[in-house]
Amino acid sequence: MAEEKISVAKAVKDIVLSRPAIKECLILDVINYSALARVILKELEKKNIKTSTGAVKMALIRIGEDLKKERAFFEKKIKNVVAKTVIELQSDLIVITAERRAVLNNLEQLFKVMENARFFQLTQGVETFTLVLSSEEKEKVLKIIQPKAIVDLIEEQTAIVLISPEEIIETPGIIAIMTSTLSSSGVNITQIISCHKDTIFVLNRRDAPKAYQILEDMILKMRKTSK
Repeated sequence: MAEEKISVAKAVKDIVLSRPAIKECLILDVINYSALARVILKELEKKNIKTSTGAVKMALIRIGEDLKKERAFFEKKIKNVVAKTVIELQSDLIVITAERRAVLNNLEQLFKVMENARFFQLTQGVETFTLVLSSEEKEKVLKIIQPKAIVDLIEEQTAIVLISPEEIIETPGIIAIMTSTLSSSGVNITQIISCHKDTIFVLNRRDAPKAYQILEDMILKMRKTSK
C-alpha cells in the first residue's frame, strides 16, 4: 500500500513539474485543488495508475507546500546576490558576428586590438564568433576581418555590466529574473555575455537608459529588503 502511495505521489509530481503553469499556480496558491486533481486523475488513469481524486488532491497540496518552501529558499539566495551586485554602463559599442575561420585566422591581430580597446568581448559559437567592441575600434577590426566573412554588424549598442559576488555562479534564477523583468518592460537584448562573476547585457542605445533604470531599481530594492 505504501509503495502504491509513493508511486501515485511521484506520478502527480512528475506531471506538475512538467507543466510550468501548474507549478507556478501551486506556488502562488491560486488554483482549485479539487478541479486540478480531477484533471490529473484522468492523466493517471491513461497511465494505468489507479487512485482517487482525494489522494491526488492531497498529493497536490503536499507538492504545493514543498514548492513554496523551495521558492522561498531560492528567492532569498537571489535577493542576497542581486543586493551585492554593482551595475556599470559602457556606451557607443558595435556588435560584429563573423565566420569562425575568419576570426581564428586573425586572432593575433584581434588580440592586439583587444589590448588597447576600451571595451572588447569575444564569444565563440558553433559556426561564428561574435565581437562586442567599442565603436572606435570598428575600422581596425574591419581591416582584419574581410567584409565577406562578416555575417552581421549592429551599431549603436550599449552594454550594461553587472558585477556580482561569486555566489551568482551557484545560484539559479538570477539571469532569468533580470531578463524577464526587462522583456516584460519591452526591452530587447541583443547579446547576453557571462564571464565568471560578470553578466553583460548588450542592447540598443535607445533602450539602455530604461534598462539601466529597471536593473538599478531592482538592485536597490533587493538591498533594502535583504537587510
